[in-house]
Amino acid sequence: MIIYAEGKNIPTYAFGELFTQGEHCADTITFLIGRTYNGFDLMECDFAMRGLTSGGYEVQQDLTPTASEGDMISLDWSVADTFTLNSGELQLELRVSKVVDGESQLVIKFIMQPVYVRPTPNGSNGPLPETAEQAVSLISAAASAGRLSVEFAAATGTNAVETAAADGAAVIDAKADAIEAVMDAYPIASVTARLDQIEADTAVYLARPEVIPVTRSQYDSIAHKQNALYVITREDTI
Repeated sequence: MIIYAEGKNIPTYAFGELFTQGEHCADTITFLIGRTYNGFDLMECDFAMRGLTSGGYEVQQDLTPTASEGDMISLDWSVADTFTLNSGELQLELRVSKVVDGESQLVIKFIMQPVYVRPTPNGSNGPLPETAEQAVSLISAAASAGRLSVEFAAATGTNAVETAAADGAAVIDAKADAIEAVMDAYPIASVTARLDQIEADTAVYLARPEVIPVTRSQYDSIAHKQNALYVITREDTI
């Protein structure tokens, strides 16, 4: 899907109801924006998609710009599951920043209308939420990001290993916040209610008598079981 920016506005109607809760990289949206804005060459800038979920959690995903035809910049957004963590309204904003004198300065915010994340169907007999799997995935991603940062600093021969380690720690902190969000979003009350209902249904099932069809002679000759209903089907014939 290709979306063209209109000035500082990026229309979202084409993917306003595209996402479903829990999806990860299921959709890739390509944004095309002008390469220059008010004298800035945006190819020299950093891009990030920022979101605010219906649960109030801020999420962000870096995007890599590539030059495109017609003096345009192409940005591929493979939508991460942090953006689809909560169902409901998802506010979006494309941010463009530039490093000046060692500090990141915000250049442009592209305005985007909110989109809607459809809830995952969850019936009374549906599978339990895969919260543990989400947490493990987030921890693995954080550890990998920190390791790669340190390895890059060491490989380039810089003295920025400490900085890279700090960056990795920052990533881990961000992932920890995301893990906490996943845990907070876990519907423990509804899961407990479902387990209680299963237990109650099981008790009712076990309380039902066993129905045993027998003849009269069989009924008179066998030892009778507790919690059993004997149904005489026919009389013996001589």
